[in-house]
Amino acid sequence: MWIGTRGGLDRFDGYTFKNCRDEKNKFGNVGNNRITAIAEDHNGMLWVGTGKGVFMYDPYQEVFTALDTAPQSYIDRLLIDHENNLWFLVNTSLYKYDQATKKLEDLKMQVTCITIDSSRNVWIGNRDGVIGIYDPRSRSVINRVRIIDQHVPANLRSISKILPAGENRVLIGCFQQGLKSYDMQTGEIHTIPLQKSHNTDIYVRDITAAGNGEYWIATESGIYVYNAATNTSVNLRKRADDPYSISDNAVYAVYRDNQGGMWAGTFFGGLNYYSKENARFKKYYPVAGTNSITGYAVREICSDDKGNLWIGTEDAGISKFDPETGKFTNYTAGGKKGDISYPNVHGLLALGDQLFIGPYYKGMEIMDMRTGLVTERFKLIGEKNGDAGDFVLSIYLTRDSTLLVGTGYHSSGLFTYDRQRKTFSRIREIPYNSYVFDIYEDSEGNIWTGSVQLGAFYYNPRTGKHGNIRFGDSVNNTVINEFPVYGILEDSSRAMWFTTEGGGLIRLSPDRKTLKKFSTENGLPTNILFRMLADDSGHLWISSLKGLICFDIRTEQFSTYTKSNGLITDQFNFSSAYKDSHGKMYFGSVKGMIAFDPKDFEQTASGPPTYITGFQINNKEVIPHVKNSPLDTSILYTDTVVLVYDQNNFSIEFAALNYSSPEVTQYEYLMQGLDKTRTYLSKNRKAYFTDLSAGDYTFTVRARSNTGSWTGEERRLFIRILPPFWKTYTAYFVYLLVLMTILFWAIRYYHRYLEHKNLNKQKLFEHEKEKEIYQAKIEFFTNIAHEIQTPITLILGPVELMAKKAEEEEMKKSLLMVKRNAKRLAELTSQLLDFRKTEIHQFGLNFVNTDISRLLKEQIAAFRAEAEKSNISLHAGLPENSFIAFIDREALIKICSNLISNAIKYAATTVSVALVAESAVDGQFTIRFSNDGKGIPPEFRERIFEPFFRWRGKDKPGTGIGLSLAKSLAELHNGSLKLVSGNTDMIVFELILPVHQKIEFKLGSWKKIKKA
Repeated sequence: MWIGTRGGLDRFDGYTFKNCRDEKNKFGNVGNNRITAIAEDHNGMLWVGTGKGVFMYDPYQEVFTALDTAPQSYIDRLLIDHENNLWFLVNTSLYKYDQATKKLEDLKMQVTCITIDSSRNVWIGNRDGVIGIYDPRSRSVINRVRIIDQHVPANLRSISKILPAGENRVLIGCFQQGLKSYDMQTGEIHTIPLQKSHNTDIYVRDITAAGNGEYWIATESGIYVYNAATNTSVNLRKRADDPYSISDNAVYAVYRDNQGGMWAGTFFGGLNYYSKENARFKKYYPVAGTNSITGYAVREICSDDKGNLWIGTEDAGISKFDPETGKFTNYTAGGKKGDISYPNVHGLLALGDQLFIGPYYKGMEIMDMRTGLVTERFKLIGEKNGDAGDFVLSIYLTRDSTLLVGTGYHSSGLFTYDRQRKTFSRIREIPYNSYVFDIYEDSEGNIWTGSVQLGAFYYNPRTGKHGNIRFGDSVNNTVINEFPVYGILEDSSRAMWFTTEGGGLIRLSPDRKTLKKFSTENGLPTNILFRMLADDSGHLWISSLKGLICFDIRTEQFSTYTKSNGLITDQFNFSSAYKDSHGKMYFGSVKGMIAFDPKDFEQTASGPPTYITGFQINNKEVIPHVKNSPLDTSILYTDTVVLVYDQNNFSIEFAALNYSSPEVTQYEYLMQGLDKTRTYLSKNRKAYFTDLSAGDYTFTVRARSNTGSWTGEERRLFIRILPPFWKTYTAYFVYLLVLMTILFWAIRYYHRYLEHKNLNKQKLFEHEKEKEIYQAKIEFFTNIAHEIQTPITLILGPVELMAKKAEEEEMKKSLLMVKRNAKRLAELTSQLLDFRKTEIHQFGLNFVNTDISRLLKEQIAAFRAEAEKSNISLHAGLPENSFIAFIDREALIKICSNLISNAIKYAATTVSVALVAESAVDGQFTIRFSNDGKGIPPEFRERIFEPFFRWRGKDKPGTGIGLSLAKSLAELHNGSLKLVSGNTDMIVFELILPVHQKIEFKLGSWKKIKKA
């Protein structure tokens, strides 16, 4: 439903109103936000007239578009013709808008209302009280008819509404002149009397056909329902104490929906709705100042021979109701002679001209229905000289005209009343104090009564047969869970039915042997049931504490009607049910009485359409054309929604457009792809889904009536949730590609690893072989050196002696050269043996306190002659004071001699030896050996310390083990020997040794010094 208000355009789905905003407007207003007219064109677009222009609303896109060519003034009476053209009034000027050509035409005509009939004629009415048909060819009004006489003041002649009513009749609503009828064939004009007085001062605002020859006329004095067949009308007006009256008498618009329901828009009272479906229940309740029933709590209902209904209430006495005229006659306890003694009536029976009444704790009274006066009163019900009671619960007339009276509380039981003798006789088959809530005679003449806690009793007056049927549970020969029996009935199959207060509905089979119980477990809304009636279609209608129940005896299915289905209340009353000779049923409740014809409920209606009315993501409503919105069109018309991965928490709202009873409309939905079974909803109409996985889902929802009278069509919504990028097929392809790449490189790496491993094995093997060869060389040289050392030593002695004794100079020089070379050979063999000892860790060092400065001076002095011989300048950079450190003297001499010898050998002009004293930080001292020889390439700076490696070996003599021996001896000192500079003219070797050792000797005594 689309509703125009002073607050804009609203959409109503039976539950909630949604205000449609114009997002192009700063405040969301549509024009000035006062909606004056609404019309739907053939394309489903809504045209909206406002106090400031015309707008088109696209319900699919939820977008407003202004008709810019139309005047920005007050718009009224907006219509769509058969060619999809738009007709509207701007103030009182008639305009036509051609949608095909987008052309707006001012027809230069002053009118007050327009309408289009089935023959496509455009009817217009003006301020002068004249109606006619607009001729588009001549651009003029033809067939002019004056509806309001010219003697009426000009300001009261205005025509406000024209409605075609059939082929030859037109209804005209006038300003303060009421409703008129114009017959196009005869030309006759009639005033339709909407009220009994002939005062025609009625301002008609709108007219709508309601079907079956009825027309609803909206006026300033309420709604008039006009019946064209009977030429009568009923005025619906606001009544302050009537909850079912319209909310305001100033009715501006009336409309009939597709279900036959009538809508009324009022000026002050908002929106009113009349449900044809709910109107099947006729309501009777007290309304002050009107002819109505006086009491709310209806307890007893019976009829007399004239067709009048007599209604006993528990709060306002007795009312007589004439169904033909709808008139009530009320009889209250006024305290006068002939009045009933108490307003609370619990028993009632009309017989002939007498009405038998059971006032609360007042015995029984008899009223003459002709005069309305009580003629006889019986304060006690009982036998003479026997126990008697004063609380009548039920009065019943059997087929043989026996009048039975059932009582409760003290001395309760069942009695017969002799109308001739005016005496009561107790029926002994019904025990004392059994509380006779109901009396019923079955098809065999058995009289049944319902008790408070002993089940049901029965007896046959002819045969004397009697008995008791218990409905409770038998435990240890004791009956428990026995409930009061309030209603008894025999159906067409001769099965007996009992309604109880707490035990539900009970069926006794026709052979009176088998009981079957129906409770809330079988579909009843409550186990507290009052009275029941059987219709002609095999249904039981049962009043209860929670609505009116329709029970299908054949299928054993229950349908429950509640206040939402048109009842006056859900809470009915005891002993209050009646069925007339036409099958119409009456039930009393705590708020009045209802009446209905069961035949009106036999037809199954087509279900209203179900729409998805809302879609929320993360609890925020989604609308089309908004950032990150998955909707391209309104959710009402959307069948597919595509969501991104972080939109997987959403809810879906739905509504069946059932305006008669939306509160009790039931829904069932299924999310295919997630759920296995359907979810059923009786109150909520929203489905929630959280953290759904990526994939395809289909949401289906279906609505149905709570009474089973209709089932709606299924509504489907396809939902696709896209996976995050890292879970898409592209991502999986990338993952596969990466995995294959990794696998490829892993395999390649593994193969290279195997190759490298095998290469390393090969290199290790070669290294081991080289090492073996190297060790064999060392062993060979060591053995040779060992073998040579002794003969050389033996040679040196005689050569020295011979050199001393030689007298010839030539001979002496030769011997000295032999001595020098033999000594050199001895030194080389000694170095080779020392190197071998370091290799096999057999070179033992004795760390003694030694003056390092003095030792270096001695070594420098030893090599000075050799340096001078090679024209090398030998410099010493030594401290003035002695510097003592614990070293192996012989080892340090070997190190220094090798380094000084190499420096002199490869120097160009200068060699220097410098001593850096002990560092306070690390306890070490440094000796630097420098020369200005040729540079050593970086790639050879580490290899020069390898055994037998000689760079520029052909230039200078040597064995290639001097530096290797020196480095090994330095490491045995826990120190190091490094080439710190290999640049040309700056060759620097740096010897770093600790000042102290773990084991030290001092001057013949020794001690072990432990460093902290």
